[in-house]
Amino acid sequence: MAVSDAVVSNLTLLYVALILSIKAYGFLCGRSFSGCFVLVASTAAVALILVATLTWDVSRKATYAFAAVQPPPPPPPPPHHTHETCKGGICWHGVAVRSPASQVWSWRH
Repeated sequence: MAVSDAVVSNLTLLYVALILSIKAYGFLCGRSFSGCFVLVASTAAVALILVATLTWDVSRKATYAFAAVQPPPPPPPPPHHTHETCKGGICWHGVAVRSPASQVWSWRH
């Protein structure tokens, strides 16, 4: 829940920004808001922002959870005629050529 986590981690900064915004609005309009009004308004705004971000995160998670997720397509089958590497009477087919056991070479070479 990335968005709501960001809001919760910056809760103090959000409160201070809202209080400063209310005080600036009051100053520009020539009004003086009481401390109680500023506290109630900033708390209500922060609560509204927090509820909105939680709702957004939960709805996004639910959308991903209930979406029809299609499994990835299966890998293509290996080709039938792969190059064989034979060492010491043992023939290694396809993927086995890259295995550590296929790197062992005979003492007779």
